[in-house]
Amino acid sequence: MNISDDILIQHAQQGNERAFAQLVERYHERIFNVCFRIVGDFHDAEEATMDAFLACYRSLVSFEGRSSFDTWVYRIAIRCAYKYREKRPPENINIGESELAEIHSADEPDEILSQAEIQKAIEQAIDKLPDRLRDVTVLYFLEGLSYQDIAEILECPVGTVGSRINSSRRYMKQRLGHLIKE
Repeated sequence: MNISDDILIQHAQQGNERAFAQLVERYHERIFNVCFRIVGDFHDAEEATMDAFLACYRSLVSFEGRSSFDTWVYRIAIRCAYKYREKRPPENINIGESELAEIHSADEPDEILSQAEIQKAIEQAIDKLPDRLRDVTVLYFLEGLSYQDIAEILECPVGTVGSRINSSRRYMKQRLGHLIKE
């Protein structure tokens, strides 16, 4: 039997730790994925995820349901992830000219890039996005959230979300255009 978030929240607000544990179990993977995309480090993503759920637990009594629970959790998780990201020096991940020349010099299209290389190039491009674009990219393309949900999570207008998604698309196309077969 799958208990709704609303019921679990009510029970958790009344002190039922098992109900909150079910909410954590339900959302852990998604929240970890968002944190990982922001911080780029497995250990820090785990820490940010745990901090997010701890903050949720501490603030659960004040959760009024004006937004959905998942929107609320995402918002808290993104804030926690950025705290961890600020603690670490940025890694320089560059797709240099030599790598691009090597990619373009392959004789056969099948030799151009393996799936792993494509995935790595995409991850590097996402890592290089400015924070405001990375947020919407992760939430929309990787988490599959709607513009409305993203707007609630990031506390910005829906139009801003759409604009950022378009900017992200342009940036990604520019960075990854060499991967697209015409």
